[in-house]
Amino acid sequence: MKKIISAIVASILVCTSIAFAHPFSDVSGHWAEAEIEKGFENQAINGDPDGKFRPDDTITRAEFLKMLAADICKRAEVEIPQEFDDGVHWSSKYHNFANSYIYEGINSEVHGVKPGIMETEAEFEKAISRWEMAFMLANAMGNVIGVTSQGVQSVEFKDADTINAELPDIIAKSIFVCNEFSVMTGDEKSCFNAFDNGTRAEAITVVNRFDKMLSDAIETQIKLEEEYQNQIKESLITYDEIPQGHPVAIMTMSDNKRVEIELYPEYAPQTVANFVSLAKSGFYNGLTFHRVVEGFMAQGGDPLGNGMGGAKNNIKGEFVANGFDKNTLSHKRGVISMARAQHFDSASSQFFICYNDASFLDGQYAAFGKVTSGMETVDAFLENEMEYNSMGEFASPKKPIVIKSITIR
Repeated sequence: MKKIISAIVASILVCTSIAFAHPFSDVSGHWAEAEIEKGFENQAINGDPDGKFRPDDTITRAEFLKMLAADICKRAEVEIPQEFDDGVHWSSKYHNFANSYIYEGINSEVHGVKPGIMETEAEFEKAISRWEMAFMLANAMGNVIGVTSQGVQSVEFKDADTINAELPDIIAKSIFVCNEFSVMTGDEKSCFNAFDNGTRAEAITVVNRFDKMLSDAIETQIKLEEEYQNQIKESLITYDEIPQGHPVAIMTMSDNKRVEIELYPEYAPQTVANFVSLAKSGFYNGLTFHRVVEGFMAQGGDPLGNGMGGAKNNIKGEFVANGFDKNTLSHKRGVISMARAQHFDSASSQFFICYNDASFLDGQYAAFGKVTSGMETVDAFLENEMEYNSMGEFASPKKPIVIKSITIR
């Protein structure tokens, strides 16, 4: 599931807020008047053609879905792609968008509905229960914002036994997650009333609470991204002396098998200079190949051994996407290239060797050499027993694949 907040932060989208007074004629003095006005400002609601909001009316599944999706789109400054428009209902585009970016519906019935899934006009127009509102909101909190929780009941709802007995565990947890973060809470009698239908006023109130979480998360992530950008700039190193010709890196494994890699500074001069410098300093000695993906590549050179580490400095990403046009070396079998994080200039010490054609990486990663001898040794990495890594790949060798040394000839 995609996290929209990642796209927001990657582009550093800062939302501007313009206040508009709500036009509704039937909310003056209502307990949710301020929430309704905020929802109107956030473009999550627009009311009826006759100028009414109908705050105490029940809300349909389609209307609640539209509120939630519209709020997220407004905050993220994104438009719902046109290909999502197809469907049987006016809100089909919000449903299609939600099932791609906000939540993953449950394709089995719970109290007469498939949670989050609407396939007929009648399913769109059905009044939404509070438990389904919680299901959608909790999923949005996890998939859009990245909030994690075990969904453990933090307060004693008087109707908790009913919730746990009549609702699947995933939905019960959604209710407790929403309560934990004060997005949806109980009434004055400490009951959640999971099977009551939500009203329009209640719906915009809980969407506004979600919006506050999303807004705060975006602000926090932008600050973290700015700090990360500054760290990258501070640790960026440039080498004045670039190796001449085609140096050969001789990688000797712990079983004394050797892999010879010819380096090409004409394609990636700073990358080659960095790799040669690290190798000559003994940096790679004793490190491992921590990620081995059949049909793709073998990755190593991390002092932490888990893909999260690197050398003290990082280097400029020498590839087309980063404005470096000289690197036309394609990611074919045997080609060595630099691994990196999201930032284009975040490469440091980690590298990978391609097993097969991986030309889809061209222009995005700095290829800088090719195995000229010993590729069968790299192939043999795949014979190791693997386990799952932190990314969910079955690609982490159970027995460490150790680099004894890398020397330069």
